[in-house]
Amino acid sequence: MKSVKKIFKSRLIENLLLGLLCAGYFSFQVVTAVLGRSPYGIYNGVVLCFQFFLLLLMIKINSRKGRHLSWLCISISLTLLTMAFIRMKSETPIPGFFMILLFSLMATMMSYQIELLDKRMVADYVTSLNNSRGLILTLNKKIYDNESFYVIYIELENFKSINDNYGFDFGDELRKLVTKRIKFAIKGHGVAGCIDRSSFMIVLNGDCDAKQVCAGIIRSIGEKIAIKKDGVEIDCYLTSYAGISSCPKDSSDAETLMKQSDIAMYHASIAKKDRIVFFDSSMETKIKRQVEVEKIVKRALANNHFYLVYQPQFSTQEKKLRGFEALLRLKEPNGIELSPTEFIPAAEKNDLILEITDWVLENLLASFAEHVKGKDIVISMNVSAKNMESEDFVKKVREALAKTSFPAKNLEIEITEYCLLGSFEQTIENIKALRAIGVKVALDDFGTGYSSLSYLEKLPINILKIDKSLVDGIETDRKNQQFVSAVVYMGHLMGCEVVCEGVESQGQLKLLRENNSDFIQGFIWSKPLEFEKALDLLKS
Repeated sequence: MKSVKKIFKSRLIENLLLGLLCAGYFSFQVVTAVLGRSPYGIYNGVVLCFQFFLLLLMIKINSRKGRHLSWLCISISLTLLTMAFIRMKSETPIPGFFMILLFSLMATMMSYQIELLDKRMVADYVTSLNNSRGLILTLNKKIYDNESFYVIYIELENFKSINDNYGFDFGDELRKLVTKRIKFAIKGHGVAGCIDRSSFMIVLNGDCDAKQVCAGIIRSIGEKIAIKKDGVEIDCYLTSYAGISSCPKDSSDAETLMKQSDIAMYHASIAKKDRIVFFDSSMETKIKRQVEVEKIVKRALANNHFYLVYQPQFSTQEKKLRGFEALLRLKEPNGIELSPTEFIPAAEKNDLILEITDWVLENLLASFAEHVKGKDIVISMNVSAKNMESEDFVKKVREALAKTSFPAKNLEIEITEYCLLGSFEQTIENIKALRAIGVKVALDDFGTGYSSLSYLEKLPINILKIDKSLVDGIETDRKNQQFVSAVVYMGHLMGCEVVCEGVESQGQLKLLRENNSDFIQGFIWSKPLEFEKALDLLKS
């Protein structure tokens, strides 16, 4: 409400000032007429200068209103001069005609120039959409007019990698194409804005179905975007998330509404599956926790509070040890452990995840280097989409292998389907480079993401890992059982071995054996082990 009162007050002051300046202009008009009949007529030029100064002030206060008022004032002045010319039948008023016409021309040019500068101040240079300042002005106007509306914050998750890999020219072209799709999706029912290079905001009319509009935008942005520039052609696939706040339900303050939609968008990016989230007051508490977790992660990296545990993998038929999946844990000095489901998403929101991966890679390889040589044992580690989108990732793996003398054939890198939603070309290139040096690559958590079969066919992976959420229901759900069976068959068709995660019961194990799953991991045969116990299992 403070912003509404501020607008009302500023508009009231603006109108009062314009009125006073108009009154001042016409007062000087009277003074000019009086001086023209007196010996002090030589000061007419000075009075005209003051009149022109008042016109400029009007234009400066409000370029559009000021321009219209200056035209009105000049028209009245021209009318009075014409009447004087007819009455006096003398050429004396003629210089005044030219002076006033010059005033009109200069005032018009200046007002349009100021208006152009004002537009540039509220518009994004590349997309011509409203920038943050323009959006705040739009929101304040709607709040002042007592309108109901939605504020939608849209984030392009993998835009940065495309921008970094192909350059700003491609990035700008991509933003323009995304802008066209957003404008088409809202179809005149709202105002679109650009917050920064990868973030858009939409002020949507209150009579629209916000979730439906968001779904249309996300679907449109996710379709293939072909960019051809300077003889180079690339196909981009963008992932986006949307957060929605509403006025007056959530707030009646412009900046608060923008912040709330940003918070909702963040929760959408964490949820992954539900890519459209409406703001809820409880989210602000979660954001505070998020900031706190980020600080904990930074401290953990600086003070070595991370440690690894190792989940054994066994062949399904003979219970022969295949190897271990390294799982990251965080324990603070006070003994409190932080769940990976909490600190991993926090680290993935910025470049902390890259530092964590570097730490895991170096420590994991150094720990097992001497114990896997000459053995058919696989040590696997998880990496994020940010790692797979990085041109330096394979180089770091090579350097770590060389530094620790860890055999490349014993290392397995696990990626998720979300890695494929980023820079697909760079991800494929990195997978091929890893395979070329002998490192195995596994697709983890299969069945929980969005990748299509056409994508999977292009992946040069060794291992397909079926997510625990699918394994959980195979004893009771016939459809679930058939789906897992089909995925195992498809994995073998692709030339991959299949690992089923989260196996906990004899019934699950029996069904997986019947469906020819190659390997399993889960509590049925072993929980995650500390390093010494993992070594004991390896030796045995």
